[in-house]
Amino acid sequence: MQFACFELAKKAKNADVIAGLDARWFLFGIPVAQILNKPFVMIRKKWKLPWKTVGTSYSLEYGESSIEIQEWSIEEGKNVVIIDDLLATGGTLLAAASLIEKIGARVDGVLVLIWLDELTHHPLRQKLNAYRNESIIQY
Repeated sequence: MQFACFELAKKAKNADVIAGLDARWFLFGIPVAQILNKPFVMIRKKWKLPWKTVGTSYSLEYGESSIEIQEWSIEEGKNVVIIDDLLATGGTLLAAASLIEKIGARVDGVLVLIWLDELTHHPLRQKLNAYRNESIIQY
């Protein structure tokens, strides 16, 4: 875990804010933010965050889901790196990127621990190429 956090931190060094997806990626996102001395922001499943939130729904291979971010959690114009465990089709990460942009921040990159090569040509993955996206491990 420590190796992964330091490798992710190297790739996120230019970010103003680190964002992590619900919920296991808080375990990696928080240490990365601590290494870089940057704030950490949670992107969570619908109804999990207090106060006013901005949300979006997105399709999964097996259904639909929704995620939210607190509307005041990131200052407008800040550069945000989103951290997640796995890049498969890219749907969850695209939804997270759209939330970051909805609140006026900029997606500086999408970083994942594992990148599945077999889904590189998936249409959602192609859309994710609008952002810098990197991984620690590729399968």
